[in-house]
Amino acid sequence: MFENKQIDIDALPQVEQVMFKNLDSRYRTVVGIRLIIISIIILLIAFTPYIFQYLTSEPLLNEALLYSFMGLGVVLIILICIISMKGVAMKGYALREQDIIYKTGIINRSQTVIPFNRVQHVGVYEGALLRVFNLCTVEFFTAGGALGDLKITGISKEEGERLKAYVIQKITKSPQQALRTNLDIVEHSHESVHE
Repeated sequence: MFENKQIDIDALPQVEQVMFKNLDSRYRTVVGIRLIIISIIILLIAFTPYIFQYLTSEPLLNEALLYSFMGLGVVLIILICIISMKGVAMKGYALREQDIIYKTGIINRSQTVIPFNRVQHVGVYEGALLRVFNLCTVEFFTAGGALGDLKITGISKEEGERLKAYVIQKITKSPQQALRTNLDIVEHSHESVHE
């Protein structure tokens, strides 16, 4: 017999009560390096009219417009730096028995909950800059497609591998399969260390 009983909303667990784990502190350095590169590009663009005018002695823009353009570039850099660094501080994740929660955002805050029974695949990736700092990105691919996927960037490589192993164990049907998967991950990570 089909039943569809009403659930008391007040009895539901509160997401706010979850203790979120912050991203690895080294990720701030990675974001800082990216910001330096972005800042140099913005400064080059903002100061190009001034440099061109200085080298050719031809007035490209009037002086007020020239300084406004450079000032706009500096203000843009300051805003990007503040938002990016505050954004890192606002990100965090929590692992529960049946799901993983990821929070992010400064102005538009969001919390994404991915139940393990929706996860189809877990990947651990390292970009060149993340690898230098022994960090990684863990991506959870869900049955919901690209919109339902979750990426957590800025956790340690070791923690990322442990997280992947735990989730794979949760989504694997048989204990033997989970054990084989975990052993493969451990062997792979030991091989990476010895290389």
